[in-house]
Amino acid sequence: MPNNVSEHAASDTKTVAPSERTPISDSRLAAGFVAPILGRTALRSVNGYFNFPLIREGETVTKSHVDRAQAMGRLYELIAATDKL
Repeated sequence: MPNNVSEHAASDTKTVAPSERTPISDSRLAAGFVAPILGRTALRSVNGYFNFPLIREGETVTKSHVDRAQAMGRLYELIAATDKL
């Protein structure tokens, strides 16, 4: 009996050309994903790899913080740390 699920899934998969991919850093800054948090104060600390502090509570968010957070995959944590709960 043929496996219809895997055959269907394979036919729906398409490859995206590199020119059609969204860049990580500059487009998000321009699109407004990150720009609103620049200049905000961190309400809690965010750590990166090996518990290295990405930003400490009370620090002002800069482009450097955003770049490091993106590189470490911690951008959403940085954004959440600047929002009031």
